[in-house]
Amino acid sequence: MRSFQFISVAAAAALSAIVSTSHASQSNYNRISFSVNAKQEVANDEIQATLTKTTQAKTVAEIAKNLNKTTNDALIIAKKYPNVAVKTSYHDTYPRYGTNHLITGFTGLASIEIKSQDLTEASQLIAELQSLMALENLSFHVSSNANDAIKKQLILDAVKHFQEEAAVISQAFGAKDYKIVSVKLGDDNNYHTRTLAPMMAMAKDASIGIENPKFESGKTTIGYDVSGTIELIK
Repeated sequence: MRSFQFISVAAAAALSAIVSTSHASQSNYNRISFSVNAKQEVANDEIQATLTKTTQAKTVAEIAKNLNKTTNDALIIAKKYPNVAVKTSYHDTYPRYGTNHLITGFTGLASIEIKSQDLTEASQLIAELQSLMALENLSFHVSSNANDAIKKQLILDAVKHFQEEAAVISQAFGAKDYKIVSVKLGDDNNYHTRTLAPMMAMAKDASIGIENPKFESGKTTIGYDVSGTIELIK
C-alpha cells in the first residue's frame, strides 16, 4: 500500500509539472514583444565654446606670466556680458627640445569655456575674445531645462504610442484584449539626441572693429524609446 501511494504521489507531481509547463508554453505563444519611439525636433537654445591661448617662452615663469595676463584680460572682458557664463579651463606647460635633446624653451596653453542661452551676447563676447585667444571649439545644444521639459512630454507620448500599438497588434491577431506583461521605459541609453551642424557667418561690429560671428544654432532631434511585452487574450 505504501509503495502504491508513493507512486501515485510521484505520478501526480509529474502530471502537474507537465500541465504547468503546457500552460506556460501556451501562454508564451500568445506573448508579443515590440518597441515604440517618440521624437521631437527642437531648436538648440544654448551655445558652448572653448577659446585657447598658446604661447612660447624660454622659462616657465614667462609662460605663466603671459597666460595669466591673457586669462585675466579675457575675464575682464567677459564681465561686460552678464548673460554669458565663463570659466577658466586648463593650464598646461611642457618643454620644447632641440636636436641635441636639450630643453630649448617651453610652450604653454590656457583655455576658457563659455556657455550661454543668449546667442547675441555670446557672439559678441567670442568676437572680443578672439583678439586675445583662438576659438577652438563651438557647439550648440538644447539647454537642461528645455531638455527636461521635452523629456517629460516624450515619456507621455511614447507610453501612449505603446498602448495604441498594443491595441492594434491584439486586434490584428484576432484577440479580444491584451494585458501588459512587462515594459521598459527609456533610460540614458535610449533617450537620445541628434544635433544638426550649426551655421555661422561673420558680420562687422563697427564699435569694436571686430567681426561678430552670427550663428544659426540648428536643431536637435530628441527621442525616447519604450519597449515591452504584451499577452494576447483570446
